[in-house]
Parts: sequence; C-alpha cells; structure tokens
Amino acid sequence: MNHFLEKQMWIAPVAITVAVIIFFSVRIVPVGHLGVVKHWGKVNHNTVLSEGLHLITPVRTTVEYISVKLLKFNQQTSASSKDLQIVSTVVSIQFSLGEVSNLYQKIGNEQLVTHILLKPAVEESVKAVTAQYTAEELIKKRPEVKIKIGETITAFLEKTLEGKNLNTKSLLVANVAITEFDFSEEFNRSIEMKVRAEQQALQAKNEKIKKITDAEAIAEKIKIESIATANAIRREARALKENPHLIEYKRMEKWDGKLPNVTGGVIPMFDIKKRQNK
Repeated sequence: MNHFLEKQMWIAPVAITVAVIIFFSVRIVPVGHLGVVKHWGKVNHNTVLSEGLHLITPVRTTVEYISVKLLKFNQQTSASSKDLQIVSTVVSIQFSLGEVSNLYQKIGNEQLVTHILLKPAVEESVKAVTAQYTAEELIKKRPEVKIKIGETITAFLEKTLEGKNLNTKSLLVANVAITEFDFSEEFNRSIEMKVRAEQQALQAKNEKIKKITDAEAIAEKIKIESIATANAIRREARALKENPHLIEYKRMEKWDGKLPNVTGGVIPMFDIKKRQNK
C-alpha cells in the first residue's frame, strides 16, 4: 500500500512537468503567417515555420510570427504644389511581406516595416511628385499623379531595400491609391469662382452662337425666297415673250366683267377680233 502511494506521489509531479514542457514546446503559427525562429535571440534563416502546429526547444528557441497576408497602410502627408499651394494627401498602400527571416533581422515586424520603410517612402514620394504640378493640375490629372506617386514609392522602397542588402521581394507593393486631395479654403473658393466664371462665359458664348445661327438662318431664308421670286419673274417674262396671247389672257383673268360707267373713245380692255380669230 505504501509502495503504491509513493508511486502515485511521484507520477503527479512528472506528469505536471511533462505537461509544462509540452506547453512551452508547442507553437501554433496562425493562418496567413510565417514563424521566424530565433535560437538564443539569433535568427535562424534555415528554418521558417509554416502555418500549423510545431514543436520547439523551450527557453532556447523563440518564434516571431510575421503576417504574409495582403496588408494595408494609410499615410497622410502635406506637400507644396508647383504654384506653392499646400496640399494634404492621403495615400493608401496595399503590400505584402516576403523572405521574412531576412526582413525581420534587418528591419523587424510589420509595424517596424511600415514605420521604417513605408512611411518615409510615402512622404518623400508625395513631396517629390506634388512639386511637379500646380494645384489645379493635381485635380485634373489625378490618374497621372497617382501613377507617378506609385512608381516613385516603388523606386524608393527598392533603393532602401538594396541599401540594407535585402531582396526587393521582401516587400511587394500591390497597389497605391490616393484617397484624398485637400487644399486650403482660399484655393477651394478660387476654384469655385473660376468654375462659375467659365460656366457663365460658356453660356454667353452659346447664346451668341445661337443668335448668329438664327440670323444666318433668316438671311439664308430671305436669300432663297429672293432667288425663287427672281426665277419666277424670269420664267413669266419668258413665257409672255414667247406667247403674246398670254398677255390678253392675263388681262381677262383680272377683269371682273364690268364696263366703266363713263367711256370716251375705245375701251382698252382686250381685242375681240383677236379672240374671235382664235
């Protein structure tokens, strides 16, 4: 009996010890992450843990989880345009991390990557590109500005990574978006006034064109009617010339059949003999 009790007494501490060792030896890498392994604080580039359950050596080995998902970084920055207008810009970057062991050793985790790499890349790139355009051009050429800022950010990051002996695949930019372009109230008012003036000028121009068009239409109508009348007169004159009897016919058409009350001499209406001969 005593022997059994003694056996039970040492089994319990051993089980607890084993459970503790297992607890501290198990590492579960979350979905969308990789595990950077460190031995006594030194990064082991030969072993990167994938998603799932892993056993490590407690105390000696630690694991840093690095996300390899598509991440998003927003940065607001101010810069001066070519015409010295202050422009507040919000840039949104979608990016992902690769070669995580080297990146973690040279830069750090995701938070440090955004602070050390992305933030200065956005600030410097926005300032450099914004200075090439006037404030009005920034509004009208937004797609072009976006492309230039994206290209400048990518070039800045590549140069920074190369300077730290890191592969450019360590940080991949998927998309750059400009979510805002804000200007001073004075500039916004001036733009509004300019747009209103342009609209009024366009309206006046359209009204002027309409008046000119209407006048030209009236003049063209008069011209056509004049030509038609002249042609009709010429045709009638030609017909009268070629057919003298037509003159008598025209006179008869206009006669109402009444003779004048007072006559003196020959009535110059039409020649009865001519009509009879016909």
